[in-house]
Amino acid sequence: MISIRSTLVSAAAAAALVFTGVAVASPASAAEARSVQTFRNVATGFCLDSNAAKAAYTHDCNGGNYQKWNVSSGGGVVLRNVATGFCLDSNAAKAAYTHSCNGGNYQKWTVLRRGGDVGFKNVATGFCLDSNAAKQLYTHDCNGGNYQWWR
Repeated sequence: MISIRSTLVSAAAAAALVFTGVAVASPASAAEARSVQTFRNVATGFCLDSNAAKAAYTHDCNGGNYQKWNVSSGGGVVLRNVATGFCLDSNAAKAAYTHSCNGGNYQKWTVLRRGGDVGFKNVATGFCLDSNAAKQLYTHDCNGGNYQWWR
């Protein structure tokens, strides 16, 4: 059992580290570190989008909740759609879609960085999240092209 005093001391120590420029999280919150993000494809300008039917695609950016994603980390990044609560998922056939969140590796992504842009590499398949001008979303062999980068 954790005492209130030790929790406060840990919180104070973490706060002190944040003020010195070192970001830390307590063990309980590290796996659940979250932020809400919108991802705009570098090549097309379309935003990562989803719907209640578990489809994932790109669409004209509109600021709606179907284009907002809770990003959590812990053993790989998980993208959970704000509107539906479903997680971005993939499979070995290179399909990308959303599905009920299950913690599996097909729903975990490694974040790649290129300047201010990010790419997503699926933990289970090793394929990168990709898109095209027809607003389709899928995964593909990682190639560094702008269709695989997001802002």
